[in-house]
Amino acid sequence: MTRPTDETAHAPFLCLRWRDGRADATGAARWQSDPALRDTGVGRLWARWEWDGTRLTAEVDPFGFYNLFVYEKDGAVALSSSLLELVAQGCDATQDQRALAVFHRIGIFIHDDTPLTHIRTLPPGGRLTWQAGKLRIEGGVSVPKVRQISREGAVEGMMHHFRRSMTRILEGWDGPLTLPLSGGRDSRHILLEMLHQGRQPDICVTFHHNGCAMNAEALAARAVAVHAGVRHDVLGHARPRLADAVRAIAMTSLCAEEHAQMMALHDYVMARGGAAFDGIGGDILTNPDNDADRFYRLAQADDFAGIARGLVEGHGRIISQAGWGQGAGPLYSPGMDEEVLDYIGRAIAKYADAPDPYQVFWMYHRTRREINFVPQAIIAKSEIVFCPYLDEDFANFCMSLPYTVTKDQQLHNDVIAWAYPEYADIPFAEGFSAPPRQGGSLWHKLHSATDVWRITRALGHVPGGVQAFLRKPEQLHRTPDMMYRLHAACLDGLDAGRARHLQQLAARLERDRPRRLVSDAI
Repeated sequence: MTRPTDETAHAPFLCLRWRDGRADATGAARWQSDPALRDTGVGRLWARWEWDGTRLTAEVDPFGFYNLFVYEKDGAVALSSSLLELVAQGCDATQDQRALAVFHRIGIFIHDDTPLTHIRTLPPGGRLTWQAGKLRIEGGVSVPKVRQISREGAVEGMMHHFRRSMTRILEGWDGPLTLPLSGGRDSRHILLEMLHQGRQPDICVTFHHNGCAMNAEALAARAVAVHAGVRHDVLGHARPRLADAVRAIAMTSLCAEEHAQMMALHDYVMARGGAAFDGIGGDILTNPDNDADRFYRLAQADDFAGIARGLVEGHGRIISQAGWGQGAGPLYSPGMDEEVLDYIGRAIAKYADAPDPYQVFWMYHRTRREINFVPQAIIAKSEIVFCPYLDEDFANFCMSLPYTVTKDQQLHNDVIAWAYPEYADIPFAEGFSAPPRQGGSLWHKLHSATDVWRITRALGHVPGGVQAFLRKPEQLHRTPDMMYRLHAACLDGLDAGRARHLQQLAARLERDRPRRLVSDAI
């Protein structure tokens, strides 16, 4: 591991090496993700470390939703909030082929895996200590036990715990608040509870990709905002797609295939300051998805490999063009299907004793390892990001509910309707019809084509060359295909120099970000 100077760093880091009976240190001796962090129990993502010259300690939030990256090899240990920063500081960038094969098949990294063999994240509630060259990491998931409770008790309990979570947040913050408001349950619940407690967000904001004509998500959000009498901005302008993807890839440390679509929201909160809310966890904690019943029955039969197969096949269908259906695995990591199914299946089996093993697996792997980057990175330019569904009491209560209580996928609907009856007649996004998505203007298409060529060339080391990168996908839909191609391009030849190059490219695109954001406002 080399020893570059701090002045080139784009993210906080600490590098330590034990040699000749002493520790050689480079970087920040103390760091925490939120300088104002006081109460860590109010639904926040956080991480921190401290090096006192002889002993290093580091820890993350109880659910491990803040991905703190840890490098270990040959007597060296390093920490950073950015995987790219660790590589830029000289950490070994050998790729973890199994972890990547999982990513290619279900779109996430599981456990504490990253694309690189020698870099991991701290586990849930993780605590790291390093002293005299000895590294120890503790933590992990506490598997919930089933709670004996009726449906009515579950509704009352969710309402009670969520209300307490919001009370703690609102009592501890009297500054400006921005609420990203979708057409779904999670953000609507946050807004309605704020209003119930006599507090309004300074503004609600919704992003979409439908041009100036609002899509169903934006229409549902607007209906709630109008009824509540709150300000509402809609972000619908066309975006530079590849530039957004590059920025998202860098922000998520090569650990996510999503979030490029959210860069309009990132740009918006950058200009506002104050605090923001994020509804992360609300979906998986309150309602299973359409696969949950099949996966629950497989879990009851101890067929965890069957759940793994269902996840791989489901992801493959979603991202594939007609007639392909196999997803990205055969394209980027061929021949690893059985190894991946076994690895994912064993990961799910760890939660066999949970009330709903699939729910807990998805919470601690997809939500914790991919969706987490929304509060950790995408809207992290806010002074504070509050995540009320990650309140320990609320989250643990929800994960303890028996599957019979949650299986109809109506539990969150019932909680919202019972607590805020005056909004019960406003449907969610699925109850709205939106006009067809508009195509971009000729000017935007020409500008995008120029940007794609410029950014692709700036990436360098593009496998197969620029023309191959731009070729129309034959197996995957355009958006996932672009993200997987971009991910592969960023990993190709990754070393300290290339990591710094990717950071600098992302920083340049951030400086050149679109300033025209709001397409509709009330």
